[in-house]
Amino acid sequence: MRKLLFLLVIMMAVGGVLGLLMRQDSGYVLLAYNGVTIETSLWVLATAMVIALFVMSWIKRILFIALSPSNSLAKVTGNLAQKRASRNTIRGMLELVGGNWNKAEKLLTNSAEKVPYPLINYISAAYAASEQDEHERSKALLRSAHKSTPEAEFAIGFAQSQIQIKQQHYEGALASLLRLQKLKPKHKQVLKMLVTVYTQLKDWDALLTLTPTLKKDGIFDDDNMLELERNAFLALLDKIKFRNKLGQNKKELVAEVESLWNKLDTLSQDDRMRQLYAQTLIHFGDDAKAESFIRHSLNQKWSDILVYEYGNIKQDNIKKLLTNSENWLKKEPASANLYLICGRLSQSMMLWGKARDYYEQALALDTQNEALAELSRLLKAMGDTKASQELMMIHLNHASNQLKSLPLP
Repeated sequence: MRKLLFLLVIMMAVGGVLGLLMRQDSGYVLLAYNGVTIETSLWVLATAMVIALFVMSWIKRILFIALSPSNSLAKVTGNLAQKRASRNTIRGMLELVGGNWNKAEKLLTNSAEKVPYPLINYISAAYAASEQDEHERSKALLRSAHKSTPEAEFAIGFAQSQIQIKQQHYEGALASLLRLQKLKPKHKQVLKMLVTVYTQLKDWDALLTLTPTLKKDGIFDDDNMLELERNAFLALLDKIKFRNKLGQNKKELVAEVESLWNKLDTLSQDDRMRQLYAQTLIHFGDDAKAESFIRHSLNQKWSDILVYEYGNIKQDNIKKLLTNSENWLKKEPASANLYLICGRLSQSMMLWGKARDYYEQALALDTQNEALAELSRLLKAMGDTKASQELMMIHLNHASNQLKSLPLP
């Protein structure tokens, strides 16, 4: 509307200027040829020439259509078909977004060959077919996409991988994703899908090869990375423990566990994983490495559940273990588990009174601590049966306070 109004204003302005010029001087033109003379004004001649040019252009069009009617008709009908196909493509995409898979697939497939870029139609139709569990039809549409646009290998392969994962065809998805990774090694979505596929296939060794890239490029946040490494560690640790049952050399297994732990450095943030690693070293008989790991780990980040494993270490130099534990008490005086460990180490050195004191301090912090059973056994062995029994009665009274209110006979 604005363009039309602007055009009318321009035409009126030009007409006004021409009108003024014509009133000032109409001009004079004389044409003579072979005894024929034509006299007219300049403005009439100019108008006649414009009209003549307009008429000639129309005659040219009419002659073109008359001389080649098939080409002209094809051009007109082709444009109409392309416009209709474009509209159907838009409708198909809207149906796809709206979840009407069957209608979307039909609209996109039927209009694919009549639009300038059929790749979009074929890939979208393949998604729609996949949502209907028409797997063969989906594959055929992706083949048509590749045939229409061979240079779009990555886009077609990416769509194929997504469809294969949705269909739970993880082996096929892995092959597709490895091809895509060669084309674009640092593509974030490809790496994320590879993690999904490796996890589903339980190929933890292959997953470990990805972890440096995942960390370097920040593809997963800390929580997701920890969850990923935790699952990999637990699965691979089960395999190592199974090989231990088969009689494989324990030193080799310890070296393998240690190498695995060092690769998965995010696990050091998880107290349960630190405890599990220490337990594994102790289980495989490498108490020296277990002691070194627990000591360095606790010096960096305190953990009440990890210090518990310190009391399970078997070493000749118990005094060193007790000294380290007592040094930690200066920084962690509220740890019931630490007092328990100090008590056990003292008892191992036959320091009965010291052990008794540590057990009592552990119980003062936590009445449910294992120090209760340790102290009761120690008191009984020391001949103080009455104190041992009283201690157990106190424990029973504490336990009875937590019982549910139930009818009794």
